[in-house]
Amino acid sequence: MFDLKRKISPLNAVVWTQFLSAFADNLNFFLIVGLVKRQGASDPDGMVTYIQMAFLIAYVILAPIVGAFADKKAKSHVLLLGNTLKATGILLLLIGLPPALCYFFVGVGAVVYSPGKYGILSELTKTEGELLRANAQVEGSTILAILLGTVAGGFLAARSDLPAIIVCLFIYLLSLAMTFLVPARQGNPSIRYREASGQFFQDVVKLFRNRRSRFSLIGTGAFWLTASVLRIALIAWLPLNLGIVDTDQQSMIIGVTALGVVASAWLTPKLVPEGRLYRGFFYGIAMVGAVMAANFTHQIWLTVTLLFITGVMGGIFLIPLNTILQEEGKSVIGSGRTIAVQNFVENTLTVIGLFLYLTLRQMNVPVNHSVVGIGAILTLFFIYLAFQFGAIRASYSRKEIT
Repeated sequence: MFDLKRKISPLNAVVWTQFLSAFADNLNFFLIVGLVKRQGASDPDGMVTYIQMAFLIAYVILAPIVGAFADKKAKSHVLLLGNTLKATGILLLLIGLPPALCYFFVGVGAVVYSPGKYGILSELTKTEGELLRANAQVEGSTILAILLGTVAGGFLAARSDLPAIIVCLFIYLLSLAMTFLVPARQGNPSIRYREASGQFFQDVVKLFRNRRSRFSLIGTGAFWLTASVLRIALIAWLPLNLGIVDTDQQSMIIGVTALGVVASAWLTPKLVPEGRLYRGFFYGIAMVGAVMAANFTHQIWLTVTLLFITGVMGGIFLIPLNTILQEEGKSVIGSGRTIAVQNFVENTLTVIGLFLYLTLRQMNVPVNHSVVGIGAILTLFFIYLAFQFGAIRASYSRKEIT
């Protein structure tokens, strides 16, 4: 372990920890998809949506406290606890508890883990450029983990439950071990949880009053709403439009979007330079167009191409927004509390999006029309962002002058 500490930098240790944890998260998702299908549920796609919502609700419920926890404790210890809770959720699945309850427990681990993951980046970097590159590394490794975890999860889920559960548990434990390579820098021990939880919604107001952080929160929320609903919708859409019913084939096609975001991690610093982070907005518009176009395709090569483009454009949109939020939030309310607010906003919007999608399914609305409806909601978000874009660009111009 001491030899590894000399060979792996603290930032790379964070990247590896995040990669392994995200890999297991997505392997776990398709493992649960396979479990539900083998249990013979009358509406497996609806059941998967409920399970996904159970994971996300943990973010909404615990948001008022986890940011304060991340700022009070050493962030490496926060990562350690988050992975421990995720591994516990898999152990519960191993002993036969309901998938929704197990996935909720994994969600608790994820909501604890997230503020530590992003908050530590601002501690390990010194400039906006370094923070942007660190975000690109983390987002790139995360999406690569989503890609590989999705494919591995689909492959294992199509065959057997027990090997997939054991592999998932092992990877969480490996990620947990990597957190020992991240330096344990002291947090702020003066933070009091009762006061912090009461202050949480004041933090929400403060970030929404700040023009840049508001722009970022709404943009990232729109991205993750789209990503989560699209992943669920594709499970129902692929058999209907392309005749693909095997879990492993579905996971590979869905993983193409993640492959696009991996490419975006390399492209973002070149296309959206330091001091021009607001330009990522234009790539978000392209993402919306690709999502809508993919809904009307019936040829696999065109679907795969559009999903890859969706990933590339979405990543170039997302990474600069995360950087903007971390910069503004660190000075306004603190890094850990900022990520807690971000998680709350993103996951509240995502739960609302999944609820709307589930409602449309229960009304027997065709899945293609449901995706168009979600796309229309996403378009409304971007219309709002378009009205804010001029002021955001002007704020960067004033920053250059000063």
